[in-house]
Amino acid sequence: MNGISAAVSAAREGAITHLVDPLDELGGRIGITGQFPLDFPASCNDPFFRESGIFEEIIGTLRKENIEGTYTGQARVLLSFLKKESNIKVMLGQQCLDVTLNPSNDRIDSCTTINRFDGSQYVHRAEYFIDCSEMGGFSKLAGAPGEVRTPSNPSQNNLQRDLHKSAVLIEVDASAENIPFKCPEWITTRWENNLTTSKISLMESLGINLCGFHHLEWIGEDPKTPDPIELGWSAWDFIKNRSELKDITRKLFIRRIIAVQNVDPAFRGVGDYLVSEKDLSGTNSFVDSVAVSRSPHIMADSPIFSLSNRISRSDHFEIPLRSLYSQKIKNLLWAGTHVSCDAQVSLCLSHPPTLSQMGTAVGHCAAKCISEKRLPRTLAKEGHIEKLRRELEGKNHRTGKFSLEDERDLTTRAKVTASTTWQEKNLLSLSKDPGIQTNACLIQFPVTSGHIETIRVFIICNENQRIDARLLQGARQNPHIPGPCLETAIIETQSGNQWIEFTFQTPVHQKGWHFLELCSNHSFQVQEGLNAPVGYIVQYPRNIFGLSGENPYSEYCVQPFQSPQPHRCAIMEITPSQKPYDAVEIVSKNVRPYSLPGLWISQPTQFTYPEFLEFHWSDPVSISRLDLFFDPCFGYSSPPFPTVPQDVFATALVRGYRIYLTMEDRKSKLVEEVSNNESAHRIHHLTSSKIKSLEIEILSTHGLDRAQVFRVAAYE
Repeated sequence: MNGISAAVSAAREGAITHLVDPLDELGGRIGITGQFPLDFPASCNDPFFRESGIFEEIIGTLRKENIEGTYTGQARVLLSFLKKESNIKVMLGQQCLDVTLNPSNDRIDSCTTINRFDGSQYVHRAEYFIDCSEMGGFSKLAGAPGEVRTPSNPSQNNLQRDLHKSAVLIEVDASAENIPFKCPEWITTRWENNLTTSKISLMESLGINLCGFHHLEWIGEDPKTPDPIELGWSAWDFIKNRSELKDITRKLFIRRIIAVQNVDPAFRGVGDYLVSEKDLSGTNSFVDSVAVSRSPHIMADSPIFSLSNRISRSDHFEIPLRSLYSQKIKNLLWAGTHVSCDAQVSLCLSHPPTLSQMGTAVGHCAAKCISEKRLPRTLAKEGHIEKLRRELEGKNHRTGKFSLEDERDLTTRAKVTASTTWQEKNLLSLSKDPGIQTNACLIQFPVTSGHIETIRVFIICNENQRIDARLLQGARQNPHIPGPCLETAIIETQSGNQWIEFTFQTPVHQKGWHFLELCSNHSFQVQEGLNAPVGYIVQYPRNIFGLSGENPYSEYCVQPFQSPQPHRCAIMEITPSQKPYDAVEIVSKNVRPYSLPGLWISQPTQFTYPEFLEFHWSDPVSISRLDLFFDPCFGYSSPPFPTVPQDVFATALVRGYRIYLTMEDRKSKLVEEVSNNESAHRIHHLTSSKIKSLEIEILSTHGLDRAQVFRVAAYE
């Protein structure tokens, strides 16, 4: 994901790019030989965690074109995605043999690769090289300074154990007859001596399905780890001959063993900034941040391929550009686990969406270094980094936790009106479905008023019971997490379907997300609305969904789902009524929810007549570019592994729209009409002329019965 994203990002800036990969198929760790999870459910407490930009393009293309839901289909789609870019040449099966530096040893002149199929060699000369290899193999060939395994600073050596890892992928199949297994004498490794987390990870995988692919990992303090073949057969010896599964695996056999690329993070480059675990707390912000990550916290003794043993983060964290290039070799950039960071951070950066974010950032940076004849170190400095970040954000790539102010955006000077606006009462008209049986839940909702008088929630009780309620506001440092308790209440209910009402009379100290926690001594169900407006969510205890990872920040989470549809919400009424979806949100700097939804939503409609947004300027303006940011449904997880897609497009995504300009003579002119939009970010280049107003008509979506637009930006 890092190499693909870097190549596309650089190519779209005009750089001639070669993507060189030693494997036969694209995908790297998420390909057939790695089968690393593409994503981890509930890895971050932000319910609107999803990345946009190139990562969203890739995931959307996989949903659309990998109809068979296989790794081979995924590799084909990735190759097709790259071949659409005219400036990229893809070279598979190319192993890097050598890297040549200039006489000063501070720039790479060329690298030599060999084709594993026919033995032919290539010499690649380039102005910039981006190392997206596993564990920084290219940088080590170049002699780039770096830390090998434990930190070079002795004071940090005792912070964590120095563990060594190896991994292999086995495919298990079934036979009609019993197939005993006798372990060869040359297999000296005993699976029982492996770390407990690795043994549990294998049992969890076998518990899902005995046949199919299973990851095996060896984690230990001894540098002499078993090679992939020995690891595979030692685990199979244990399963067939000494485990509790030996009876039910009598007819099973290993069809093949696939060596996984090195998972032992042995090298990390040295840049101008070393990202530490403290930086991943989410509180640090960098002037030169060019990417964000929601990677869960991964412990040193955690199996790298497991969906378990992950600790959820409170929020996203930022990645500075200064950590993504070599301090010594001036034309070498990084995207991967080998960037300038400590050993603990390196583990966390293996998260594929994070790899894509880093790749997009350094690809764009490398192209800009060429076109502007500047070094990465120069672009990371104040006076230059602001432009780089604005360019990336203009491509729908998130560079920091907060969006940048855009003084060039002409819509901020306009009066904005909309055809209709979603009202809180429209919650009652949503299609309804009883939620999960639970003893507790957390209802999230946006608050824009100065106080809260009453909250009514529709629930289903199986018996007479008491319900305790707590009204909470979002935490100051991270509004997605419940913070201070504002008030409490107790309600006695009868069995059956009913509205329960809490009277609070509570002043609102900070507008934004608020939470209503409901707890009872008996189970109940919240009546849920399907396809909820952005920001209204119901969360449940994590253990209901079988999430094995820890979350020290909240015991609740949104039900994980892997289809691009809006969340569900509680059917509720708030007094006074909240108004978070007015048209003025369109001209904010938001392109995703943070402390408030941050978008305009229309009334429910069948689009018999278009919904529209109008921008009026008191003095005529000239517009040559128009950016539209539609709702891509930010709150769903990508399937961890290739699967047959359920919904190809986000149902909230605007499908058809028109753009009208009103000229100085007050005549309206249709300048664009799109009938089958598939992108959350559309850029329109217009013939520059003086206009008085701009209108955007929404004609249809990919399924949702309302229009949802995050932002409109216009530029001279």
